[in-house]
Amino acid sequence: MYAIEIRNLTKRYGRKTALDNLSLIVMPGAALGLIGPIGAGKTTLLRILATVLKPTSGDLFIDGLTISQHPQQIRQIVGYMPSTLGGGADMTAQEYLTFYAACYAVPENDRANLSADLLQLVDLYHRRNDPVDKLSPGMKKRLELARTLVHDPAIMLLDEPFTGLDPRARVETNALINELRSLGKTIVVTSASLTEIEPICSHIAFLNEGKLSFSGELDEVRAHFADHQHPQRVISIRFLGDPDRALTIVKESPDVSAAQPVQPYAAALAASTLPAHTTLNLLKEMHIAFNGDYAAASQLLRSLMHSGTQVVSFTELNNTPNIQHTPQKVMV
Repeated sequence: MYAIEIRNLTKRYGRKTALDNLSLIVMPGAALGLIGPIGAGKTTLLRILATVLKPTSGDLFIDGLTISQHPQQIRQIVGYMPSTLGGGADMTAQEYLTFYAACYAVPENDRANLSADLLQLVDLYHRRNDPVDKLSPGMKKRLELARTLVHDPAIMLLDEPFTGLDPRARVETNALINELRSLGKTIVVTSASLTEIEPICSHIAFLNEGKLSFSGELDEVRAHFADHQHPQRVISIRFLGDPDRALTIVKESPDVSAAQPVQPYAAALAASTLPAHTTLNLLKEMHIAFNGDYAAASQLLRSLMHSGTQVVSFTELNNTPNIQHTPQKVMV
């Protein structure tokens, strides 16, 4: 039996077609990444899977149950995490989870322990008495992920879980989702960027204007798009911390062929006479010529962060600046 089976699904809003005759199958235990630009139909599809919206035509099945006839049963199987936090800003983190546990008919005597366990899982137990609106964006995302788990769903629908997160919070969220995968959950996650969700996905599907353009296992997708990738990309890395340490990490990557300091990083390198804390707290930027794939870029980001470098942004540049490239050598 399929975890999710979508048959000729169409959704229209007046004259606008959000989903156009879409068919897709997701196996139990898979982690499917839905990739597409804004307006591609990703959120609409997740909202239909979560029974929040009704399709215009077509049908879909969750664990063998048709959504048109068994919406209540499906809501017990599916956990839906929207792209923005639901209400409850005036509640504490623990009250927020307890409230949703009640909404899913969790027995009253079990709600406190369940909320505490979920807060431990997402590393928020120490913030259990903090108001939700006082939590950082990363903490709010983790709290919303915990809320998605209050009824222990077999299938999790995560809409843009990395939007608004800093690089460290993205790594932490990646690890948490991978932990849920190890528990046998089926996961569908949306993003506009393959780089964001590649480390947590077993399968990828590309949506554009409501149509499925390509889908397959992650290795198949990598092979399919290998010929379309630019042989050399330029990535901008902005960070706080020791520039020599960051440079050492970059040099260790076999996929980096060149690196170039950008102001104020160049100024930081020249400021050797400044006190150490002054240099460390100065925002720095380097541009690197990168030959690797998305997985390699993700690994480089993790290596930088694990070294103690505080990465502020890690972004592929669309308009690539001029960098002098020397094969197999990093130039600074």
